[in-house]
Amino acid sequence: MHSAHARRSLRLINDSGAISAASAWLRTLGDSFDLGSELVFRLDLCASELVANIVSYAFDDEAPHTIALDLILEPQSVKLVVADDGREFDPLELPEPVTPATLEEASVGGLGVHLVRQFADQVSYERASGRNQLTLAWTRPSRSSPSGSRTPVRRGVERRRRQAAVFPLIRADGSRVSHDARVSGERRALGFISRLDLFRDVPYALIEGLLAHCAQRDYPDEYVVLAPGMQNDHVALVLAGRLRVYLDDPATDGQGGYTVIGSGECAGELSIIDGEPASAWVVAEPGTRLLLIDAHTFFSELLPLPQVARNLLRLMAARMRQANHQVVEQVRRSLVLERLQSELRTAQEIQSGMLPLRSPMFAEHPEIECEASIQQAREIGGDFFDAFFIDENRLFVAIGDVCGKGMPAALLMMRTLTTLRAEAARKQGQKGHLERVMERTNRKLALNNERLLFASLFIGLLDTRDGSFRYANAGHLRPVLLRRGDAPVLLKVPRNPIAGIDPTIDYALGETRLGSGDQLLLYTDGVTEALNTRGELFGETRLLATLTGLRAGAAGAIDTVREAMRLFCDGQAPSDDVTLLALRYIGHA
Repeated sequence: MHSAHARRSLRLINDSGAISAASAWLRTLGDSFDLGSELVFRLDLCASELVANIVSYAFDDEAPHTIALDLILEPQSVKLVVADDGREFDPLELPEPVTPATLEEASVGGLGVHLVRQFADQVSYERASGRNQLTLAWTRPSRSSPSGSRTPVRRGVERRRRQAAVFPLIRADGSRVSHDARVSGERRALGFISRLDLFRDVPYALIEGLLAHCAQRDYPDEYVVLAPGMQNDHVALVLAGRLRVYLDDPATDGQGGYTVIGSGECAGELSIIDGEPASAWVVAEPGTRLLLIDAHTFFSELLPLPQVARNLLRLMAARMRQANHQVVEQVRRSLVLERLQSELRTAQEIQSGMLPLRSPMFAEHPEIECEASIQQAREIGGDFFDAFFIDENRLFVAIGDVCGKGMPAALLMMRTLTTLRAEAARKQGQKGHLERVMERTNRKLALNNERLLFASLFIGLLDTRDGSFRYANAGHLRPVLLRRGDAPVLLKVPRNPIAGIDPTIDYALGETRLGSGDQLLLYTDGVTEALNTRGELFGETRLLATLTGLRAGAAGAIDTVREAMRLFCDGQAPSDDVTLLALRYIGHA
């Protein structure tokens, strides 16, 4: 069974960041203690609802207050204790709400606290020493049940009576509180929607508010949702039932020749991405229920979440596999092949949208120049890069190449990129920061990596105050160092293995200092392994010769290399992705 008892604690201040902080803390502990996705989901949802309720309604003044979370792990159970020093409030005394038939019929809010009772096995409340303390309990999943199957547990809750607060209340600042706001209607019951495949591993707190305004629609009879030529401005997420997608008119296509979109999948994303009318028939089967996500919410609120983009890519990959079978069955019909290409282009747009493809990258930081370029050999590839400030003075840069091509490489690339971003942005002090980023990224990539997929990585941290640059290399190519007035050389880097294979590796770091005008060029093997018509490699020697005497800035360095490669390859298409990132240090005036 499970090993020793454990207790972990988190203390938060009652501000807007408390909800996401609690969610991230619980998900991290869930992974560490192997609690299973089902239990982690319930912990996340309950903590998000309770912390949001406390932050919004518990306190009558503007002073900072502490919200305490304690996760208690025992061999057979998991407990979450949430405590605050706000106004006395027992959520167990609230009457059970009447569940609406559809989201359209639901009032805005009033169900958040009740979700906690629904998703916990046991709930108890007490008021002690001027603090509210709510204790939630679950049966701990056994190792033989990784999904965390839930065993029904009788509530047996001791419902303590309390003296009702007398309203109106007068806050310290003189404002008037006419009623108990902690039971007011401001939240939606969207717990079941957050469990769909599109939102897998997305903290409940992130999407609960984003989807609250989206309409839900039921189709009791078969209904044509989209037809060729019809303008579309929504992504249809299937909550129940299924959709059939026809490339030919379903009235003449019979029972064959269609693709099925089931519960948790979506339709209509292609037409809102390219802005063109629908190109296929989308038919809802009887009993289908759809959540209609408008284009603004989809692009501006959901896709920027890395987990949503990754899940969408995975769903599209599954749909493409299904479509591949359809191609064989229909003897490679050209319309189906065009459909596959369209979805690959959409996947490329999603993948490209995760990269910081802007020029210049940091116009607001005159002390540096940073430019990047990527040319993919296929619709979707495995190269990636990133650059962002982790605070006002330190710039994090990364470049990498994952093994393989096509959809598997794209999924691993997105996993690597999102992991790097999360670890680099984690507040962990300046000393040892980069070591922890590299080691945690490697450990997470190696977790559940039965297929032994891997990535080569180079990451660095530039302090723009003095030009000091610390870096780690995991089996990647050595960057070019161009010091002003000197010939270009390859940066000296410690020898470390690739990331994602061995979770126990301790990575060695290197360090240098950039002077004013010095420049680094990071690149992938698509540069040095580019072939000409005679089968010759572009190589490191030719790369260094290309950059010799360079006087241009970061953008000029990239343009110079790309032009040299074009002349060398003599029109031959690249066989691998070509990615370049140039960083020039200027310094403060």
